[in-house]
Amino acid sequence: MPAPKEFNLDDLQAYMERVEASGVFGRSKRRLRLLSHLIHSELEGQGDRLKAYSIGLDIFDKSADFDPASDSVVRVEMGRLRSAIALFEASEFADTRMVVDIPVGSYRPAMSLRTSSAQPTSAQIKNPEPTRIMRKPIWLGFAALVIGVVLFLGFFLQRDSSPATGLTVQVSTADQDDPHVQVMKSQLMQALSRSKAIGVVDGDASKRNAAAFEIRLRHLHDEQGVRLLTDLVETETGQIIWGHATVAADDAALADSIENQLARELRVRVFGASKAFLQELDPKDMSPEALFVLATWVPGPAESTIVWEEKRIEFAKMALKQDPAFGSAHSVLADKLAYLANVYAPADTSENRKAALNHAQRAMDLSPLDPDVMFNVAQAHWHSGRIAESHGAMGRVIELDASHDLARFLHQMIPYTCATAPDEIVEWATDFDANLSPDNPIRWLTLTWIGWLHAYRAEWDEALVAEEAAARIFQIPYTFMRRAMVLHQLGRTEEAINVIEMQNTNWAAFDPQHYIAHSIPRLCQETPNPKVFVTYYQDLAEALRNPSRD
Repeated sequence: MPAPKEFNLDDLQAYMERVEASGVFGRSKRRLRLLSHLIHSELEGQGDRLKAYSIGLDIFDKSADFDPASDSVVRVEMGRLRSAIALFEASEFADTRMVVDIPVGSYRPAMSLRTSSAQPTSAQIKNPEPTRIMRKPIWLGFAALVIGVVLFLGFFLQRDSSPATGLTVQVSTADQDDPHVQVMKSQLMQALSRSKAIGVVDGDASKRNAAAFEIRLRHLHDEQGVRLLTDLVETETGQIIWGHATVAADDAALADSIENQLARELRVRVFGASKAFLQELDPKDMSPEALFVLATWVPGPAESTIVWEEKRIEFAKMALKQDPAFGSAHSVLADKLAYLANVYAPADTSENRKAALNHAQRAMDLSPLDPDVMFNVAQAHWHSGRIAESHGAMGRVIELDASHDLARFLHQMIPYTCATAPDEIVEWATDFDANLSPDNPIRWLTLTWIGWLHAYRAEWDEALVAEEAAARIFQIPYTFMRRAMVLHQLGRTEEAINVIEMQNTNWAAFDPQHYIAHSIPRLCQETPNPKVFVTYYQDLAEALRNPSRD
């Protein structure tokens, strides 16, 4: 591999312009700055300075007390950057002299010379042919944005738009004459359509091209086997939100991967992209379906704060004001009211618990065939300690939508809410997590459940590793209280207290003593012998009442 000295700043500029032209970074200017910073530092002989801490300060505007161990922004963005570089290398724009790779586990880029004969110079790349995302006059860019918002709202805010009731995605292929990719497209559309919140249209057959998002499929054969390149694209801007390469030995194996991997990943990404888009709009102008997407618990943009949770309740109530018979909104209220009633003392009232149960029943009466509704109902039962009902409802979700990853995972985990899991369940959960993409947003949930399983087997070191990995992605009262409990069991009580106190700003009035006295016993109320599991938290409660700090 050539040493970095074989390249110069002209090569960097040429490379960055082609990467930007490819659209693999979507709308993320910060990711472009990150990539440029990494390469620039390496070219100037400062690659050994590239650590998570320095990158946090230089690119992410972190303060001097930035702790990469507790704030995962650098690690997460580096994972996304590696994925984007892989997409760039698979695109038609990858004709630069310089090839860049960032090995996993390092922040230092490795530069090598491209072996392809197509190696345009910096001067040739200086003014490339205009693409859909480059060199447009500012007023055209603004017009495109306005048109995009209008078209998006046409699908999200119009209740009679067909076929969509919430999210609308069109699926298209690069080669309509390829029978294999057409079969895969149909399989993917069928899997995605199981969610009632996602309207799926055939992009090859539809001439409207008015869906909010497009899934583009490209089928490739090479000496390594077959690949299906999948891009999730914001239709009007043409920006790639997420990309993935599914690799298999042959087309039969590739087709098997559609349902087992790709459909599940895409469902999460579509929901997340839509939530991110909706958060920029005025909820007063939204349809009940759009408000449901914004309110329901799906992986994507979220905050672990009481204010954020109360806002989701407000969105669901706004949807019911428009349509009192909208089952999806009832399911959100069932989930949110039961959740807060269990973890947050000010919300732990008989009125809220009764309302949660009523909304759950109403949701099932109105939308018994909607997997997203049933998922929320299952969660509501779990928060309320109705573990058997939760397990049954989660099984129903899988019957309605076999590609629902969260339901498939939780259906296995729920019976061990207050029980000791056997080895095969721990191994199953660990394998499930390992098979997810590193940046899949549901991983905080899979990791914290792995920590939960280890904790109830008194495997404290393994539990802490999983809980701390989960906390770097996201955390809620269940997770930070369990992490504190594990730390206390390891004799690290001061750290346990700090974990809880760090949440005082996000969860004002959170009472750990109330949580220990009520939340855990409620979750364990159907367990024949819950004492052993409750005792772990009671030990923490005693330490919180009588802290012994230096």
